[in-house]
Amino acid sequence: MVSWRGTPMHLRLKGLRLTLADLDALDPTQFELAVRDLMIRDGITARHVGQRGDQAADAVGEDTAGRRYVAQCKHTTVASRVVSRTMYEVKGTAGPVHGADIAFVVTNGGFTRDAKTWGETNHVHWLDRDKLRQWAEHGTSLHNCCASPPAPAPGCAVNRRSSGRQDPFPPSHCPARYRR
Repeated sequence: MVSWRGTPMHLRLKGLRLTLADLDALDPTQFELAVRDLMIRDGITARHVGQRGDQAADAVGEDTAGRRYVAQCKHTTVASRVVSRTMYEVKGTAGPVHGADIAFVVTNGGFTRDAKTWGETNHVHWLDRDKLRQWAEHGTSLHNCCASPPAPAPGCAVNRRSSGRQDPFPPSHCPARYRR
């Protein structure tokens, strides 16, 4: 993705830092765009797809290893909490509809205990206000905030649900079942 000035977007956004106050002041669409920009900052080629009927995806992208990310964004002005139903919706559409390898829900509010537990059990990552601060304000990578593994090393193949293609990944980060 290249900006209008000809500078690659990920280089333009490399030092992007947003405070919680900045994020709280945004409207929901601006929040989705900020999440997209943070994904790009972290080396994920992301695009904004959020709109009415978006099937639980506001930003989608791929990292250099070919892993597809799907983000569902929940902006709040009253510090409300994301409930389990949101997690079910993301899980139900992230893989089948959007081809996600990593799905996450991000909010400037919080999550109910049930939503966190369900997400952890069913591999839907969650970024609450504290994790969002680490990601947006302190520059912690999305991988570290989600506690997702780094991109696997060469020699590892993972089947992509969306296309059935094999992607090469590093053996050091490759589960035995994916090793060639």
